[in-house]
Amino acid sequence: MHTHNYRSLLRGVLCTAALWSLSPFVLVSQETELKPVKKVLPTYPDVLKHAGISGTVRVRAIIGPDGTIKDVTALGGGAVFIDAVTKAVKQWRFIPTGEHQRIAEISVSFECCNTVTTIP
Repeated sequence: MHTHNYRSLLRGVLCTAALWSLSPFVLVSQETELKPVKKVLPTYPDVLKHAGISGTVRVRAIIGPDGTIKDVTALGGGAVFIDAVTKAVKQWRFIPTGEHQRIAEISVSFECCNTVTTIP
């Protein structure tokens, strides 16, 4: 009986820990619904455009209470595109909240050889 209670307690603790560890991802996914009021498209790097190279970059942007981008961190994608994406996203603007900062995950795709699309 003692082993059964221990297992139940352990299972409850593990489930709670698992849910708690996922909560930041839930908050981030809610924030990705943010729509920028000013969006600057990254410049397709000429070297890659001429070489016919495509790619996608994902970044995380910290949006300040005033709606400006405070920080941009690369999450993945072609390293050669990251600089262009970071420079462009730093110029984006969102509706100010006046109270707290938010997080947005942004995906930028470079499709051979002139198309640049962003989400959001």
